[in-house]
Amino acid sequence: MPAKTESTARTVPFPGTDEGAYFHYTPEEAASFLPWSARWLRERAYRREIPFNGGGRRVTFTGLDIREISGRTAIRPEVEKKPRRTKRATPAAA
Repeated sequence: MPAKTESTARTVPFPGTDEGAYFHYTPEEAASFLPWSARWLRERAYRREIPFNGGGRRVTFTGLDIREISGRTAIRPEVEKKPRRTKRATPAAA
């Protein structure tokens, strides 16, 4: 079921759906799916620090952009390192 944002009256699909992948979200709409404000998204887009679309001189985000932004901040588990093998001391010749 598509989400209805507070800032606009239009109904928008979720970014993870097929129809949401290429839908263009305003910064306010994108912020409803991310833990940052619309202002933060705009500022980072102007600095070209996050993916966005600038068609028509407006900053918009596709569902794919939103998913990429979210993925960049994900914390991945650390790979377990195997203990390093040490050389064995050779027994002294008797």
